[in-house]
Amino acid sequence: MTHLHDPSPLVSPETVKDLAAALPTPASSPVGQLRRDEVFYCQDIVFQVEDILFRVSRRPFEEDSESFRTTFELPSLDRLSAVEGSSDECPLPLKGVTADEFRSLLRVLFPNIYGVPIPLTKEQWLSALKLADMWSFDKVRAEAILSLKKLTPSHAERVHIARLHNIPGWSEPALIALAQQDVLTVPDLQALGWSTVAKLLQVRDSIAFGPGVCTCTCNYCTYCATWSGNGAHPPSGARPTAVTSASLRRTVNFAPRVREVFGAEDLF
Repeated sequence: MTHLHDPSPLVSPETVKDLAAALPTPASSPVGQLRRDEVFYCQDIVFQVEDILFRVSRRPFEEDSESFRTTFELPSLDRLSAVEGSSDECPLPLKGVTADEFRSLLRVLFPNIYGVPIPLTKEQWLSALKLADMWSFDKVRAEAILSLKKLTPSHAERVHIARLHNIPGWSEPALIALAQQDVLTVPDLQALGWSTVAKLLQVRDSIAFGPGVCTCTCNYCTYCATWSGNGAHPPSGARPTAVTSASLRRTVNFAPRVREVFGAEDLF
């Protein structure tokens, strides 16, 4: 004899309702009462630079740049349209910069995006410094100047960068070193410009041997008379074989002459 299976459920619907009512329910809050964490709640922003879209956190732009902070605080002129920077379809365009320059700035703002900081080249730091000046990123500017000082051994290039980006304390030491340098190279002349070169030559040529005549053609006698106040011929073996303009230039303190010729505006 075949027994039919009873299709009725083991637990009645009333029992299920009773069990559900007995379970604890999570506390719910109205949406208006929810708060954003001050540290771990980041909004993204989409920038358009040339034909490239960049989507990054807007926090460093708000916190570190007065220019961007002011831009973000401006009210929208059209409340029905999407806010610029909110999506790929409505990015915030950045004019007057290249995508490579903006990437350099982002590498400074987000150094650990690849897990390990990647060192920037001198050209990338120059790009970051340019945009830091443009958009008032004071921390980026300070970091870029510190890094460029290590990456720029050329004194002429330091003068050029200092004037281009108004970096105090760079020009005078570099000009003094150039005045003491044996030869000014073609890259030096190109970096300095002819106006600066003319003044620098004036400083370099300000050294001269004394009016006396050297009887042994070593120039040491006139050197002593001019710079040491001693016109007597030094004893044999106490002087170098020759004193040239180049060797004399290396020992001269050109600081007063540099300040006189270039003035405070050029040295800032």
